[in-house]
Amino acid sequence: MPFKNNQNNKKVIIIGGGAVGMAVATSLTRHSDYSITVFSADTHTAYSQCGMPFVIGGEIEDFESLVLRSNKYFEEIGIDLHLGTTVDSINIEDNSISSGGNDYHFDRLVIATGSKAKIPAAIPGTSLGNIFTLRTLSDAMTIEEALQKASSVVIVGGGSIGAEMAAAISSRNINTVLLNRSPSILSHNIDSDMAEVVQEHLESLGVKVITGYVPSAMNGEKDISSVTVGSTEFPSDLVIFATGVEPDNELASNAGIDIGDTGGIIVDDYLHPSISGTFHPDIYCGGECIEVTDLITGKAMLSQLASTARRMAGIITNNLTSGPAEFDPILNPWVAVIGNIQVGTTGITSKKAEENNIKIVTGLATGSTRADYYPGGSKLFIKLIFSERYLVGAQVVGREGIKERIDALTLAIKKKTTAQELVKMETCYAPPVSTLQDPTVFAAKGALKKMRRKI
Repeated sequence: MPFKNNQNNKKVIIIGGGAVGMAVATSLTRHSDYSITVFSADTHTAYSQCGMPFVIGGEIEDFESLVLRSNKYFEEIGIDLHLGTTVDSINIEDNSISSGGNDYHFDRLVIATGSKAKIPAAIPGTSLGNIFTLRTLSDAMTIEEALQKASSVVIVGGGSIGAEMAAAISSRNINTVLLNRSPSILSHNIDSDMAEVVQEHLESLGVKVITGYVPSAMNGEKDISSVTVGSTEFPSDLVIFATGVEPDNELASNAGIDIGDTGGIIVDDYLHPSISGTFHPDIYCGGECIEVTDLITGKAMLSQLASTARRMAGIITNNLTSGPAEFDPILNPWVAVIGNIQVGTTGITSKKAEENNIKIVTGLATGSTRADYYPGGSKLFIKLIFSERYLVGAQVVGREGIKERIDALTLAIKKKTTAQELVKMETCYAPPVSTLQDPTVFAAKGALKKMRRKI
């Protein structure tokens, strides 16, 4: 049965004080007369999660620098903020939520509960002290305190957080082991040939990278003292699990909201959640707790990117004020800074292409970020992935100029750019910032040659 939609609604409750929740709350105070209440289980809000490894590594002075807005600011603009507060249930029929024994009525509800860290339950000893995950500012502060006394650290998980933390901790002259289950690090983001460049860089920083293994045990009495990997025992004063996250959707599921195969909430183009197959017009969901559509495969996927979350917040705000606005399928462009190099990707990887039976042709190129004679240049590695002559994926690794190329290549994918068009691409040139011909062109030429040979 369709849900009612009362145009005179005034009260908005937002569950989650992260990138989606606080962006929606702040925008609504500027562009509407809604009464806004935010509930967050986190003890901090409006801070940059992405910046936490860089405080650990010393590039940013302190964690306070990551806090973008104070709690007082939100109070002054009229947001009723409940931090460190858990929402116990959502009653969709009554348009209310329950928290701490109290019921709160809403006219519009925004669910932005994010993700929760995963620790493999099968590993013995994970309940020991000094074993951490990194999701919140409080987590980062606790890890920083433990690092003050540490001489050795094991990081389990070679994704972006694990790799960033490995580089950050190693820079403090702490013996650092990065352990990854897959044969190559960053396997969700880039192909193994590109990951080799990143692994070599981490090893040059002093990180011991071990791939193709999972820990068999966490050892110690009260606190962790070592980690067993295969037949080797690595001493460790603390362990950080960076083994991925999963949508935090128990609250939504208990309320009868439909959860997809990815573990994310099923939403329509307007970010309304599905409830028994019907999309609810008075509820919106956004951030890491929902599933979105992959532009290349057309399949449901999860996105853990702050940039994606911010775009979702804009869609939700528009639909609560002016609307209607739709959230389109995504390419999920991603960039990370790991030690002294940058890593970027957009679209699909070779692995994802294989999983989806997409036939691809790749082009690889190695170039320089500056003219050979200009000081400060460094190697640039580019991989382009084509399907039926169209660009569907790109990966770039180097010390500079990565974000700009990934942004441009993301647009190229959306515009269905062919290998022929990329070969003819016009690029600007100045010795301090580029070579005469961008390596992207050479990668496209390599792919085009393969295509012509197949024909």
